[in-house]
Amino acid sequence: MIFGAYTVVNFWQNNHRCGSLRPSVLESQCYEARDPLDLAVFAAAIATACVGFLWWNAKPARIIMGDVGSLAIGGALAGLAIMSRTEILMAVIAGLFVLETMSVILQMSYFKLTGRITGTGRRIFRIAPIHHHFEHPGWDEVTVVIRFWIIAGLFVVSGPGIFYADWLG
Repeated sequence: MIFGAYTVVNFWQNNHRCGSLRPSVLESQCYEARDPLDLAVFAAAIATACVGFLWWNAKPARIIMGDVGSLAIGGALAGLAIMSRTEILMAVIAGLFVLETMSVILQMSYFKLTGRITGTGRRIFRIAPIHHHFEHPGWDEVTVVIRFWIIAGLFVVSGPGIFYADWLG
């Protein structure tokens, strides 16, 4: 919620490019972190914790992250995006999370809308979130996980590419 609210407000307020002649644009708003080394140490700590979790959570899973871990990781990612002033870019890098969330929102909205119109709710996906939609027809869990890793990797690689292209321009 913090990430979404901050992103919407920031996008609305700063709908300009760095280098604009508008008086409201400050040079400090242009991809400049307050304490880059501190952010790097924090990001490395979060990444190391995630690697440790994945190491011990290889199939069969022995540790369940639950809400506490997932909310902490989401909050850390949102905090890093806010502190480095790359909120919109974070939506690209975390594209898989955005797709998963959007699949649930679309499924619920479509189900409620068709329920009001026809009396019977219909679905877009067999089940939401979307990774379960691919498990339903019989895809193995490992197949879904690896394909989603590839998709997440494409989003993560595209993020710095967009950042670098914007920085050059």
